[in-house]
Amino acid sequence: MDFFTIIEKNRVNLNKNEGELLRYFIENAKDIKKMRIQDVAQNTYMSTAAIIRFCQKLGFTGYSELKNNLALTIEHQNKKQTIDNKVTTFEDIEKTKNLINEALIDEIISLIFSARRIDFYGEGSSRSVCREMARRFQLIGKQCYYFDDTTIMYSSASTLQPVDLVFAISMSGETSQVIKACSIAKTQGAKIVSITNMSMNTLSNLSDKCLFICSTKYSLKSMDFISRIPALIVMEYMFYRYMDKFITQ
Repeated sequence: MDFFTIIEKNRVNLNKNEGELLRYFIENAKDIKKMRIQDVAQNTYMSTAAIIRFCQKLGFTGYSELKNNLALTIEHQNKKQTIDNKVTTFEDIEKTKNLINEALIDEIISLIFSARRIDFYGEGSSRSVCREMARRFQLIGKQCYYFDDTTIMYSSASTLQPVDLVFAISMSGETSQVIKACSIAKTQGAKIVSITNMSMNTLSNLSDKCLFICSTKYSLKSMDFISRIPALIVMEYMFYRYMDKFITQ
C-alpha cells in the first residue's frame, strides 16, 4: 500500500505538531531516505521518541518503514508514464475508488443540501469538471456557478457568505488562481471542499473537507498530461449519492 493511502486512514490521529512533522516529511521526501532519525529530530526540533510515536500513529512500525515507504511512493508518483501504458487510467480509477470515505461523502452532500449557492473553481483542464458538475446541480435546482475568467472567479468569491459552498479542483493542489479564489472565499466564511491528487498540498490544507484522488502524470512528445477522469468520477459519485438522499426519495 502506498504512503498516502496509509496516512489518509490515520492522519486524523495526529496533533498539530505531528501534522507539521508530516508536512516536513512530504516536503523533503526526496532526501528523507538518506536521513537518519537524528537528522530529522535536529531539523524539526523534536525528539527521536516523538518521531517514532508519530510513525506508529500513521500505521508504520517505525521510522525506517515510514521513510522507505515514502521514498518508494514519491519515486513511483514522479515517474512519468508513457502513452503506451494503457492501464494507467483504470488503475488510477481503482485506487481513487479505494480512497472514497463514505462518511466524508455524507458530510459533503449535507453541505451541498444546506448551501444557498455553490461555486466551482478550477483552471486549465479542471474547468471541464467544474462546468459539468455545475450544470448537473443546476438541473436539480441548486444555484451553481463555474468560471472561465479568473477575474470573475475572484469577484464571485468576494461575494460569498457563510451559507455558501465552494468546490475547488486542482490536481497538484498548488494552482495559484484556485488557491487565491479559495482564500478570498474563506475570508467571507464560505466552506471549501477540495479535490486534489493524493498529497499534502496548500489547497487541501486550506479546505474544510478534502477529497483525494489518484491521477498519474504521463508524457507524450515532451508534453505532460494528467487525467481529470478520477476527479470527475468522484464528483459524479457524490452527485448520485446526493440524488439518492435528497431528490429521489
